[in-house]
Amino acid sequence: MAYILGVTPHGIAIQALRMARDMSISELAHLAGIHRSTLARLERELTDTSGNTIRRIADALEVSPADITRGEPVSTKTKSSPRAVPFPGTDEGAYFHYTPEEAASFLPWSARWLRERAYRREIPFNGGGRRVTFTGLDIREISGRTAIRPESEQRKRRTKRAAPAAA
Repeated sequence: MAYILGVTPHGIAIQALRMARDMSISELAHLAGIHRSTLARLERELTDTSGNTIRRIADALEVSPADITRGEPVSTKTKSSPRAVPFPGTDEGAYFHYTPEEAASFLPWSARWLRERAYRREIPFNGGGRRVTFTGLDIREISGRTAIRPESEQRKRRTKRAAPAAA
C-alpha cells in the first residue's frame, strides 16, 4: 500500500458538510476514527494530513475525498521528493540543519548511532524542539573527533608527547 502524505484539506468544506449533517466535531471524529483536536485543526486549516485520514473523514461524511480536499486527487498523490541537501563542507552546508538520517549519509555511522550519542551528549548536535539535528560544522567536528589516523601520524603524535617528558 502506498502512503499518501501532505494532502491539504478544505476545512470550510469539512465544516460545512459536518454542520449540514447536524454532527458535532466529536461525533465526526469518532466516526472517522481520529482525535477530536485533529479534526478541529483540519477544519481551521492549521495542518495537512495523510490521504488515509482524508478518506476516513470523507467516508464518515459520505462524500468523495475530492469534495473535502480542494480538488486534489487523493489516490494519485505521492510522497514528496527528498529535500536538496548541501554538502557539509560548503559555505551553504556549514549552518544547514541535517536530520540524523541525512548526517549518516556523510559519516560512517547509522542515524541511530548518531542519535544515541547525541542524547548522551557525546557528540555535538542541535536539540531545538526535542529533535536532534546536526549542522555541517557539527558533522565536520564529529568526523574529526572519530577519524582513524594513519599509523605514521599516530607515531608522530606519540613521539612529540614523549619528547618533552624525557627532557
